[in-house]
Formats: sequence, structure tokens, C-alpha cells
Amino acid sequence: MATLGKIRKHGVLLVSAIAIALFLFVAGDLVKGGESLFQKSQMTVATIDGEDVSIQDYQKLFDELQGYYEIVNGSSVSGEDDLNRVKDEAWQTYVQNTLIQKECKELGLTVTDNEVAEIIKNGQSQLLQVPIFMNQQTGRYDYSLVQQFLNEYKAQKDAGAQLPDAYEKTYKYYMFAQKQIRSQYLVQKYQALLSKALISNPIEAKQNFNARTNETDVILASMPLSMVADDKVTVTDDEIKAKFNEEKEKYLQILETRDIKYIDVAISASDADKKAAEEEMDDACAQLQAAETNTAAGNVCRQLTSAVLYTDILKKKEAFPQMISNLLDSAAVGTVCAPKYDAMTNTYYTFKVLDKQTQADSVLYRQMVVVRADEAATKASADSIVNAIKGGAKFADLAKKYNQSSDSTWVSTAQYQNSNLDADNALFVKTLYTMQPNETQAVKLSNGYNIVLQVLEKRNPIQKYNVAAVVKTLNFSDATYNAAFNKFSSFLAANNTAEKIEANAEKEGYSLLPYPDLTSNSHNIAGIHGTRDALKWVFDEADEKDVSQLYECGENNHLCVVILDKINKKGYRPLDKVSTNIKGDLMNEKKVAQLAEQLNGVKSIADAQAKGAIIDTINHISFASPAFISATASSEPLVSAAAAKAQKDAFVGPIKGEGGAYVMKVTSKTQTQEKFDAKQEEAQVSQMNLRMAMQSLINSLYLKANVTDNRYKFF
Repeated sequence: MATLGKIRKHGVLLVSAIAIALFLFVAGDLVKGGESLFQKSQMTVATIDGEDVSIQDYQKLFDELQGYYEIVNGSSVSGEDDLNRVKDEAWQTYVQNTLIQKECKELGLTVTDNEVAEIIKNGQSQLLQVPIFMNQQTGRYDYSLVQQFLNEYKAQKDAGAQLPDAYEKTYKYYMFAQKQIRSQYLVQKYQALLSKALISNPIEAKQNFNARTNETDVILASMPLSMVADDKVTVTDDEIKAKFNEEKEKYLQILETRDIKYIDVAISASDADKKAAEEEMDDACAQLQAAETNTAAGNVCRQLTSAVLYTDILKKKEAFPQMISNLLDSAAVGTVCAPKYDAMTNTYYTFKVLDKQTQADSVLYRQMVVVRADEAATKASADSIVNAIKGGAKFADLAKKYNQSSDSTWVSTAQYQNSNLDADNALFVKTLYTMQPNETQAVKLSNGYNIVLQVLEKRNPIQKYNVAAVVKTLNFSDATYNAAFNKFSSFLAANNTAEKIEANAEKEGYSLLPYPDLTSNSHNIAGIHGTRDALKWVFDEADEKDVSQLYECGENNHLCVVILDKINKKGYRPLDKVSTNIKGDLMNEKKVAQLAEQLNGVKSIADAQAKGAIIDTINHISFASPAFISATASSEPLVSAAAAKAQKDAFVGPIKGEGGAYVMKVTSKTQTQEKFDAKQEEAQVSQMNLRMAMQSLINSLYLKANVTDNRYKFF
């Protein structure tokens, strides 16, 4: 009883304590959950139809596409612009696949494993037309190579072997291709289903054929817009507002954008920098002149870190920069070119012609690698093989004896001339190209190996050159960069608001440039490389009229500051934002009306010319494509339509076009020699309708899915 009494006495405290404990327990879970949600949002690169897209999923597709282009092109994808193109392709692929897959799921459309396997077996995908799956002899896709690779890969994996990077890279590509083939075939099935709703018929086919093949020649009299001065046309605010309401859907903005202003300071070499570069090149020229051997000339190039690598071999002139290759034909052996500056590449250059010969472009050869216990034994064995072949022994038999292949290989100048060959490889190439057909020779390498070479055939003799070139980019110095940085920093410190920058930029020699409607899916600010941080600031941190920090960007050769001028929300653009464009359109319409009025009552081309019209002959006008009128620099669908409708010798007009008013005399009506094929024409019309419908459908699905693109936060 005493215990119960104590509990009653302290009941309020106990309840409070329990409540606090419960709160802390629940709050702890909420905090953990909040951290999880926060982390998830931090890793979300986009949202498609309410579903978050993780950065990992997008990055994986980007890596796979990058691997695809590396395999197709045989080189890595590098450079900001090239990487951005792959990023955009990965994004478009991901979004389209996601949207189409959702539609197909609702329709019950699928792609089976057997269908994918059949496509791979038959090579019915561009993704399979890559060098790693091509038969080197036929130049075509070879499914047996795919099977062979997969079997080898599995066997090696099962055995626990450490596979070369090339194997892993090829396997990753195959898995990517398999996945993309499934997605692409699903899209094809969806398109096929959609095509059933878009039928063509013989009448439409005939109309399409006639629109393309019926051609008209005319003499055209053009009155361009420039013939009416702006002050001769009045556009009222009420007219602008009425036009806006009439075409309001035209001004629907589906993405939030930003209007910015920016100053971009591009840093270039100063006069002092140019003088220093010229002195360095004069010294390089003197050293090349003094170099008595190829090795000495090559050392000059290496010591001065020339942008053109020197290798002591003969190359085609295309291997050298164009400003040098243009001079090689006229330069004699031993010539040293005086230093020059090439504005196109922003480089100084000088070079020495060390040799010039006619040599085969390609060589067919085979080889055996000889390795014995020591250098003397290796040399003796290599000499023995060479002597045996000279004595009548067959290369293939000796290769088989030493467990080596006797397969032959073609090598061409283009395969090696742009590589930085070491001494062994340079010796290999020089020996190979100086040997005669059916000659066999041993080449001693620095690692102790000997290679027995046999040349079988040489083709396409061409002129080649051995050139030591010193090519140096004209760069600005640290002093030049620091001077520009300090000057710009001082300006921004003294002008730390949008208003001050706008008022004083021009006075200080800086250009403040407008950039309207910047979108978050841009890769940079106004095309300036390395401005992703500025882009993130614009969309994540800045308010209207804020001024950014100073950004060091470009290829470390630009300084940039950004002002966020206006935030444009999704929805209809406000009238004041588009009124200038609307006014321009209305002015053009009124000018065309005035010009057409001047042409009223004109009965001949001569009458039109008397009123100031520009006369021209336009041939092969068809209804299917708008006529381009050089006098008004505009494409005119109405001119094409009027020409197609008119009879020969008819005088037509006035026609109110986009770039002016016109009258014309029809001089000829002809039809091309193309024969009408109803089935083929119907198929073309159906395909055209399908393309248009598919594009419209994808756009509709995109809008319906309310896609958000936050890639700028990550890339």
C-alpha cells in the first residue's frame, strides 16, 4: 500500500518521464528517418512520373555509353564537350526507355529472352556492329566470335583466373548491348502497335507522290520587308495583348529558367609573354640547326617539351600539324624552318627536315620471338633460324617447331606514326620498312629478345618524312593571369551589387552580357567551360539581383561573374517577357500587308519591277518543300502552294509570305521521271506519320510524367 501511495504521489512526474522517453525514442527514429530521406534526396539526379532516379543508375548508363563509344572509336571519350554529349544521350535514353517501358507494361508488351538471343545471333542491331565482334577477314559481324568470347570468359571466371582488363571491358559491353537491344526492340514493338492506328491509302499516297514529283518553274517578283521602314508601321499595346491571348499556348514554358547577366574575362598572352615565347623559339631553331644527328634533334624536341612527339621514323606528312605539313614538299633535307606563329592553333613552331624518302605505306609480314638462356644463345638461335630460312626452310615449319604462329599481319604507316614509339619499336618499324619482299632478318631488342622478321609484300609507295618539330602553344604567364585576376577582383570589390556592376562595367572595360532563359539542363554558363559551380549557384542559391563570387573557369583561362536577373517559373510567360517578339511579328505582318497592297492590280512582272520588286527565276518548286527565296532570305510555303496550284503561263499574286510579298509568272510545269509505286509510297507516308506521331507521343509522355532534371547538381 505504501508503494502504491508513493506511485500516486509522484504520478505526474512518472507520466512526464515516460512521455519524454517516448518522445526521445520516436524523435530518434524520426531523425534517423530524416537523415535517410535527406541522403536519398542528395542522391536523386531526376524524377520521372513521381519515381526518383538515383545518381548511381544514371551514372551506370553513362559509363556504359562511354564504353560503347570507346569500343566503336578505339579511343577514350575525353574533353568536356564530348563527355557532355554522352551525358545527354544517356539522359535521353534513360528517360525514353522509362516512359516507353511504363506504357508497354500497361499494354502487356514484352520482349522475351529468346527474341533478344535471336537478334544477337543474327547481328540485327547496330550495337553489335563493333570491331570486337567483327570477323577480320570478312569485315562482318560474326556470332561465333561472341560465343567463343563468352565461353572463354566463363571458363576463366569459373577457374578463378585473373582476367585482363580488355576481357572485363568486353564483357561489360556485351551485357550493356544485351540490355539496350531489349529496350530498343521493345520500342520497335510499341512503334509497330502505334503504326496500326496510322493507316495510309492509295489516294493519300498519290497526293504525296504528286506533291514531291510535280515541279514548277516561275519568274518571281519579291518585295522584301526591308522596303518598309519601321517608322511606317504602328503597333499598339492592345494589338500586342490580343496577339498574346490568341497565341498564348505558344508561350507555355514547361521548364523553370533563369535570366542572367555575366562578365567573362578571357585571359590571353601579354606582349611580354609573346616576346618570351619568341626568344624560346629562336633558341629552339638555333639548337635544331646545330644538331648533327637525328638523336640530337630529337633531344631538342624532348627537352623543350614540344607538342609534337619526335620518333626517329619516316611518317606521312599528314602526321604533322597542317602548318608544317604544308611546307614539307618544298623543304629540302637539312632545312631548318625559321620560327613562325600560327594564329589558327595559337602556336609557335620551327622544324628541321632530317630525311625524305619514297617508302611503302603498308607491309605484310610475320615474325617469331626468340628467347634463350642468355644473350649469346638468343642471338645464335635467331641467326640459325634466319640462315635456315635463307637455305630453303619454311617459316611456317620453324614457327611450329618453336610453338609460335606463322600468321601474317599487315601494318600501315597510320597505325604507328602518331604513337610515341620507344627505341625498340622504332627500330622494329625502321627495319620492317627497309626490308625487301621475301627477305628475312633478325632484330635485336634492348630487353635481350630477338625478333625474326620476314616481309612478304609491300604496297603503295608514298613520300614520307622524318621531321624534328618544336611546337609550343602561346600561353599566358602567371604574372599575366595574376594581373587580370587582381584587376577584376578589385572591380568586383568596388562594385558588389548588380546595380553598380551594370553602371560601371563598361567604364572599366568589361562587357556585361545578357543570357536569357538559362535552363538547369545546360552544362555551363553561356558556353564557357568549367562553370558548373556557377550553374549550381544560379539554380540552388541565388535570388534575383544576387551577384555571384568570382569564378576561375574555362581551361584555367577565364574569369567569370554572374548576376541572377530574373527567375522564370513554369507556366505561361508573362506578356512583358514576350511583348518585344510579338511586336516584331505584328510589324512584319503589317509590312507584308503594305507590300501586298502595293502589288494589288499588278498584271505583269514588268509592272512589279517598276514598283521596286526584285526579279528572280525560281526552278523546281514542289508542294512538298517550301521554296527558298534569296531576295527575302526566307522559306515560303505559300509560294510553293501557289505555284503548285497555278496553271502554266498563269500570273499569280500578290502572295503574303513570311519575308515579304510576291507575284509570279508560271513558266513551266513538269513531272520528274520517278515512277509511282502505290505500296512503296503508302509505306513512306505511314513511316512519316509514325515518326511525327512518335515524337509527339514522347513529348506528351514527357510532359505527363512531370520530369525533373537535376543533373546540374552532379555534373
